[in-house]
Amino acid sequence: MSEYGAVPFALMIVIVIYIVIGEYFKSIHFHLIHETSFGIIIGMLVGLLLKWMDENAYAQFFSLNATIFFYLLLPLIIFSGGYNLKKKQFLKNFKYIVSFGFLSTLINFIITLTLTIAFNSWKLVRLGTNLDSHLPLSYDEMIKYSATICATDSVAALNLIPSQQYPKLFSVVFGEGMVNDAVSIIIFQAVTILQQSGKSFEWYTPFEFIGRFLENCIISLLIGLFVGLFSTWCFKKCRFLTNSTTTETVFAFLMAYMGYSICEMLNLSGVISLLMIGIMMSHYQGYNISQLGRVTTRVTFESLSLGAEAFLYVFLGFAMWNQTTYYSPLTQDLYYVEVSWVFTLLQLGIVILARYLSIYIVYWISIIIQGPKVWKLTKYEMSICCFAGMVRGSVAFALIETLVASPTDGIQINQINILQSCVLYIVVITTVIFGTAMPFFINIQIKKQLDEEERKSISEVPTPVLSDSPKKKELSEAQKIIKYMDEHYFKRWFIYDYENRKEKITQEKKQIKTETLQEIYEKSFSEASEDESVKQRNEDFISLPTIEEKPTSPLIVKMQELSQQI
Repeated sequence: MSEYGAVPFALMIVIVIYIVIGEYFKSIHFHLIHETSFGIIIGMLVGLLLKWMDENAYAQFFSLNATIFFYLLLPLIIFSGGYNLKKKQFLKNFKYIVSFGFLSTLINFIITLTLTIAFNSWKLVRLGTNLDSHLPLSYDEMIKYSATICATDSVAALNLIPSQQYPKLFSVVFGEGMVNDAVSIIIFQAVTILQQSGKSFEWYTPFEFIGRFLENCIISLLIGLFVGLFSTWCFKKCRFLTNSTTTETVFAFLMAYMGYSICEMLNLSGVISLLMIGIMMSHYQGYNISQLGRVTTRVTFESLSLGAEAFLYVFLGFAMWNQTTYYSPLTQDLYYVEVSWVFTLLQLGIVILARYLSIYIVYWISIIIQGPKVWKLTKYEMSICCFAGMVRGSVAFALIETLVASPTDGIQINQINILQSCVLYIVVITTVIFGTAMPFFINIQIKKQLDEEERKSISEVPTPVLSDSPKKKELSEAQKIIKYMDEHYFKRWFIYDYENRKEKITQEKKQIKTETLQEIYEKSFSEASEDESVKQRNEDFISLPTIEEKPTSPLIVKMQELSQQI
C-alpha cells in the first residue's frame, strides 16, 4: 500500500461531502454560508489533520501542479460555461460584459501594480510578525502578481441571483467573470513573454504590451471560431457521427480541447478560444446532433465542470496550511519559509479599492462618451457587480503557482512564497467572508431597487395605452446585419438540412425557453428523430405501449400517460 494513499482518499471523501452538502443547501434555500466556502473550510480542517499526521507527505501532495490545472481542470470549467451560455442575454449585454471584463480588468491591473510598487518602495513587505524585517520584491514578480490577483470568481453571486427575474444582471456577472479570467491569463502570458525576451523597460514597452495583448485576443478568437465551425461542419457532413450520443459528446469535447491545445502550443489564450468554441457549438452544432445528444452533452459538460470546481475549492482548503513550507521537487527537501501578514492585509485592501475604482472608472468613461441615458445598469446592479468581483478564485491561485524559485536561492524562495501565500489567503478570505455576506448584500440591493422602482411607478403620470401588445425593442444596425447574415448564410452553411428543418428548429428554440432540462430530456426519448439510426436507438432504449394496448401494471399506465402528455 502506498504511503500517500490516505491523502487522495481523504480528498475524495471531502469532495463528496462538499457536493452533497452543497446540493442540500440549495434544496433548503440555505444561504448563510455558500457551498464554496463550506468546501474550503472542511478542506482546511481535514488538511490540518493530514499535516499533523505526516507533514512531508502533505507538503508534497498539496503543491498544486499548474499543468494539471491549465490542461485538465480549467478547460472543463470554461468549455461548460461557453457551451451552456445564454447567448441572447450575452449578446444583449455585450457592452457591459466587455467593459467590465476587458477594460475594467486592465484598469484593475494598473491600480494594483501601482500600489504594490508603492508599498514595496515603502518597505511594507515584512516577514512574519517581525515588523522590522523587510524583503524587497523584484519588478518582474510584482508585475506577475498584479496580473494574477485581477482574476475574479463570481460563482457565489451567480448562485444567488435569480436568472429568470434578473436576466440582465445575471448575464453581466456571468459574462464578466468568464471574460475576466481570460483577460487575466492573457495579461499574465503577455507579461511573461516580454520578461523572457530579456528587453529592458523603454518608453514604448507599454504600447508593446498592449499590442501583444490585442494580438493574443484576436488570434485566439479566430482559432476558436474556426475550430467551433469546423466541428459543426463535421457533424453536418458526417451524419454517422450522430449514431451514438456517446460519440457526439466525446467528439465535441475532443474538438474543443484540440482548439485549446493549439492556442496553448502557440502561447495564445486557450481560455478565449475555448469560450468561443463553446458558443459556436451551442449555436450551430446543437441542431446537427440528435435531440438526446443535445441534452447529453449539456449534462455531461456541466457534470465535469461541477467535479472540477469541487476539486479546486476543496484543494484550496487543503493547501491552506502548506504556505509555511516549501517543497523542492528537484532536491526533494522541505524548507520552512515565512509569510508576510502585513503585505497580505494591504493587498486585501487593494483588491477592494481597485475593484470599485475600476468599475466606476469604466462607468464614468461610458457616461462621458455616450451620455447617461445609454447606460442601463442601475446603481444597485453596479454595486452587486462590484461586490461579486471582489471574490478571488482558483484561476488566481493557479497562475501564481506557476512561479518557481531556484532551489538554492533562499531569498527568491521567500519572495515567491510571500506572493503565493498572499494570493491563497486572499482567495480564502474573500471566498469565505465575502461569499457568506453575498446573499445579504444582494438581497439588500435588490430590495432597494424594487422600492425605488415602486416609488417611480407611483409618482409617474399614467399615459394612455395605444396598443395591447408591448412595443418590441428595435435592433441596432449592427445587430440587424449579424442576424441577417446568420439566418441567410451561416445557418444554411453549417446546419444540416436547414431549409427543410427551419420551422422545426424555430419551434425547438421556443420550447427551450419554456421547458426545463428534465422536460426536454424526457421528450427526447419519445419524439422521433429524422435520423433513422437515432430513431431506432431511442426506440430500443424506451418502448411505450400503444393506445390500443391494455396496460397490465400501474407503471405502464403512468408511462402511457406521460407519453400522451409529451
